[in-house]
Amino acid sequence: KQWYQRRVAITAGEYKSTPVKAYPSNICANVYENKPKITVRPDPSYTFRLGRPAKIVCAASGMPTPYVYWIKGKKDLTNKEERIRVTAVGEAVLFFDRLTANDVDMYTCVVEDCCRGSIQRIETEIKVDNAHTCNKRDPPYGFFVVVWEFTPWWSAKKWCEDKNMQLAVPKNEKENKDLHTRIVESQGKDPNGKKFAHHNMVWMGMSDSRLEGGFIDVYTHRTLSYRNWMSKQPDNWTKYDKVGQDVVAMDRITGQWDDSYGFWKRPFACYCPPRWQRKN
Repeated sequence: KQWYQRRVAITAGEYKSTPVKAYPSNICANVYENKPKITVRPDPSYTFRLGRPAKIVCAASGMPTPYVYWIKGKKDLTNKEERIRVTAVGEAVLFFDRLTANDVDMYTCVVEDCCRGSIQRIETEIKVDNAHTCNKRDPPYGFFVVVWEFTPWWSAKKWCEDKNMQLAVPKNEKENKDLHTRIVESQGKDPNGKKFAHHNMVWMGMSDSRLEGGFIDVYTHRTLSYRNWMSKQPDNWTKYDKVGQDVVAMDRITGQWDDSYGFWKRPFACYCPPRWQRKN
């Protein structure tokens, strides 16, 4: 008797399949001790363009051939998690004919050993091209840009500077309100934003790394003249680092500030200065 299951390409609204030889269930009585081997491991993240095709492959081998399937979303980040309804054998291809904003999400490839009951999970993230710019062709006034990517503080600072911008530093109550409004609006409009449903903090450009409690603008090196701290902040919490916390993030819900660890990965806000101050 021939035993067949299906290898399935999971597409947006369509499922393509080809026959792949698998094994009968009684082979589980005589399996190897090794767990399934991941033969094609998805990268931690992929950047695609909306409206274009997108493809991610996840594959594994073993005796018997393991089940492979995809989960969309991540409950603690996107507030929603669902298993894509097709289970493949050996290889699952996540394919979109035309990537939409709804497809931009966290995904998990699950490799399941049907005999031992063991499960391996490989997480990946679909992102869209970040088109933010800061040049003389952009509006003449200064404006804030919010980037919805998981990024440590130092990398966020470098990203802004590479784009001819700076990490945002509100100088007064109006600028703080403008930044907070921009954060709230952009999260709903940016396809990458929904991945931060349970992530409240957005990096800004202040630090007290030189003198504890002496928070400065990291670009002017001047002491902050405006502050909007949350209750009991700054606290220089040392639970996860004995040096304490020395950079600042804004709470996207309240617009207030939090003293924080720079190694945490968070979205961030840049500031593009007025046209006359731009390099190009």
